[in-house]
Amino acid sequence: MAIPHLAADKKRPALRRLTLRQMFLIAVVLGLLIPALLITLVGFSEQRDRLTQRLETDQRRLLDIVALGMQEPLWNLSRQAGSPLLASVMDDARVIAIRVTDTQSNTVFLSSLRSERRLGGVAFVQKPVLYRGEEIGQVSIEFDTEHLAIELNKQLKNLILLVIAQLALSGLLIFWLLQSRFFRPMQTLTEQATQLAGLKLDEPFIWSRGDELGRLGNHLEWTRAELKRLIGELRAKTQALETDMTRRREVEEALRRSEGKYRELFWSNLDGIVISSLDGQVLDANPAFLNLMCYSLDQLKLQNFWTLVASDSEPVERFNLDNKVMRFGYCDDFEAVYINRLGNPVPVSVKTVAMRDAGGRISAVWRMVRDISERREAEERMQLASKVFENTVEGIMITDPDLRIRSVNRAFTKITGYSEDEVLGKKPSVLSSGRHEQPFYESMWQHLSEHGAWQGEVWNRRKDGEVYPEWLAINAVRGVAGEITHYVAVFSDLSERKAADERIQFLAHFDVLTNLPNRSHMQDRAEIAIQNALRDGHQLALLLLDLDRFKTINESLGHSAGDALLQAATERIKHSLAPGAMLARQGGDEFIILLPRLAEPAEAAAVAETVREAFAAAFDVHGHRLTITPSIGISVFPDDGRDFETLVRNADAAMYLAKSSGRNSYKFYTADLNARAREILAIESQLRFALERDEFVLHYQPLVDMHSGRVVGAEALIRWQHPNLGLIGPAGFIQVAEERGFIVQIGNWVIREACRQLAEWLARGLPAVKVSVNLSALQFRQQELSTVIEDALAEHGLSGDCLDVEVTETVVMEDAEATLAAIERIKGMGLSLSVDDFGTGYSSLSYLKRFKADKIKIDRSFVRDIPGDSDDAAITRAIINMAKFLNMKVVAEGVETREQWDFLAGEGCDLVQGFLVAKPMPAADFAARYGKTPRVELAELGL
Repeated sequence: MAIPHLAADKKRPALRRLTLRQMFLIAVVLGLLIPALLITLVGFSEQRDRLTQRLETDQRRLLDIVALGMQEPLWNLSRQAGSPLLASVMDDARVIAIRVTDTQSNTVFLSSLRSERRLGGVAFVQKPVLYRGEEIGQVSIEFDTEHLAIELNKQLKNLILLVIAQLALSGLLIFWLLQSRFFRPMQTLTEQATQLAGLKLDEPFIWSRGDELGRLGNHLEWTRAELKRLIGELRAKTQALETDMTRRREVEEALRRSEGKYRELFWSNLDGIVISSLDGQVLDANPAFLNLMCYSLDQLKLQNFWTLVASDSEPVERFNLDNKVMRFGYCDDFEAVYINRLGNPVPVSVKTVAMRDAGGRISAVWRMVRDISERREAEERMQLASKVFENTVEGIMITDPDLRIRSVNRAFTKITGYSEDEVLGKKPSVLSSGRHEQPFYESMWQHLSEHGAWQGEVWNRRKDGEVYPEWLAINAVRGVAGEITHYVAVFSDLSERKAADERIQFLAHFDVLTNLPNRSHMQDRAEIAIQNALRDGHQLALLLLDLDRFKTINESLGHSAGDALLQAATERIKHSLAPGAMLARQGGDEFIILLPRLAEPAEAAAVAETVREAFAAAFDVHGHRLTITPSIGISVFPDDGRDFETLVRNADAAMYLAKSSGRNSYKFYTADLNARAREILAIESQLRFALERDEFVLHYQPLVDMHSGRVVGAEALIRWQHPNLGLIGPAGFIQVAEERGFIVQIGNWVIREACRQLAEWLARGLPAVKVSVNLSALQFRQQELSTVIEDALAEHGLSGDCLDVEVTETVVMEDAEATLAAIERIKGMGLSLSVDDFGTGYSSLSYLKRFKADKIKIDRSFVRDIPGDSDDAAITRAIINMAKFLNMKVVAEGVETREQWDFLAGEGCDLVQGFLVAKPMPAADFAARYGKTPRVELAELGL
């Protein structure tokens, strides 16, 4: 093990092998050298800047002198007057050449050049000569910069010499201090530590210093003294230990002899014995315990005792261990359940005894375990028989051979009303109803005596006098010699079963919730009516009625509220029908009305109108006032079908036409509806898998600020990329999705996809725009909506102010409290709220103010005919003014013409969207069009 360690030491960096003295010297040298170098560099830089600045000052001064002195000579063109000035300037050794140029003739007026050239660099400066504000010449001077370099070298040498002298002096002082105050004491400490390691403890370590090294030396001295004392004590204890070991060997020999006797008793005991430590470690076990638990001894020792105890028995075991064994040294028998190696429970009786060590302390526990499986099974059989007798739902009566009642169970009392005390010793005739003649009983007893058993239906009487039917079985119990010792009568009350049979008959033909005939019963009645119509040659009609938006109420207020609404609707429909008409519930929120005799189809229309008017008043359901309307489809026999199934199918198609036409209406069946019904069915069947197949896409229509033309948002509009029909707009499938319950999943997909696309745009560096998503009524009511939005934003790292949710005003106004809670959750995440299609629903100002919508979207139906339609113009103007009063933005949808734009701009509308700006487009086209400049040029729109 030492070889790899030595190899690792050899691989250590050289720096770790340096002595402490070498490390200190390196640190001192680096600590002095680096600051000295930095000071030298800083000082040299300052000297260079000062000399350079002085040279530039001298250059400007000489240039100014020459330019001023040459004014008169140049003006008078007197070279003789200017020559002395040039000669005096050339006396400066740094000047190489001077040239004075006459700008009027563009010739050299005067010049002077030094004959010898230096090897340094050249600096060139020039200045115009002005006389009475007019430039008459140009002065140029060349300077030699060699003097600057010489001066800088001289300064650098002086700084280097000074730093070297300072380093030498500082190094000597520091080395002297370290040698006297650190290195020499450290060497002494090392020598003393070496003596300690070699156990040379006789000579004391003397230290008089009071610093940290002195205190460390004193600690070494204390360590030396303690080691010397401990070694002395160790020698004495070693001698005592040798004496003690001799005595212990004698004791162990005696223990081995007694252990042999113990092992013989331990291994031959028929009860299981297991020994474990206080923490549950299994120490030993005899063969009986090993067989009981299906373990070998080696396997058992790997287990903790508490893993062998069933969870229900562990509290009892621990209680007895802590409160009896640990206090008194033993615990009397108690029952527990152990788990053997096969995982099977083993009921046992346990006696626990404490084992003590030489000091009298409890060190282990001895448990004697006896298998009580057979006893427990016998007890359980007895208890089971007793429980079966007492708890069986059938009444049991036991009599002696003389037919005296000896025992009854609780079911007997429950069925007959007689307690056990009231019938003990009496004969069963106390229950006789009087309905059966004597020959009946004679036949029963004859059969019982011949076959030993009899069963059949009997009418008996309860204590309160009520006669009831029961199924009775009597068996004779015989003893060892074959004699009859008892009779056992078992009977069950048939009252409930007979009532159940009647209930089953009712359920087979009627609806439980409304007590109306169900579809099956209606079909039977309708087929009879059809046969009568064929025979008598008259018409009949089937009306299929569906409650509009019932699913929204059912899912938002709960199924109990939906059931109450269905019951209330049933009563209104029943009261609106004339005698002879039959009403049935087909299922869900659909009802069928059969008009068995018609003079003309108009009578069916009159009935439908009466039913529709019955729904005009609101319903009071669980503290909510709900307004619900019916959509009714009508099919007439024989024109629309000659059997029940065809009439229902065609009425269903007509009902869907009524829904698509705005609901709260009725429609007669036409042949074209069959094709539409098949189309809806095909859309429904394929819509189920559209999300799984990733067939939905989002198109984006820009939202433009009317004042600046800036694109401030985009509305996400869903499209279905059908594999066969191509791109389908929302009008082709959204209504079906709402009716069939797919709209929530689709709406959640729109939220996630819009967030994903927005995050992609932002990652590509596109300008931030707010994306609007439309929420359906069902989606808005779901409790998980806020979670869906929050998860979508978090998944793509977006803040809530990136999204705007749009809901219709109908959704906002229904169930105000639930809506307010949903809006608060949404706005709490930072999202904004827009009220879509405003003006087509309730348009309640109080609701708008309470819900604090951020934007109102004017429906395209009002925008389409402005400004030509005065009514639409007035409505639009009123909506804009109202929004300003409530501090809300106004968005106009469906803007397609310049006239509409001008009218809306004049009325103060804030935002628009429509074909005038752009049609909805794929995400890639939107990014390409508005990614770099998110602005619409108004001139391009003809504005």
